[in-house]
Amino acid sequence: MTTHKAQGRTLSHAIIDIQSCKGTEAPYVMASCATSLDALLILHPFNINKICSHQSEDSHNEAQ
Repeated sequence: MTTHKAQGRTLSHAIIDIQSCKGTEAPYVMASCATSLDALLILHPFNINKICSHQSEDSHNEAQ
């Protein structure tokens, strides 16, 4: 199932490949579809940059 199709769905089990996701939003969408951590299986190790993003300039300025 693609990230687009998974968005807004609830899945009793989800197997995700974070390393193949594009952007930082896709891993969140895929993981958030699972009903619990026990229902989530991450297929293999991934680069931490796949789930991290830089703070936007606007939010950085707002936080100061």
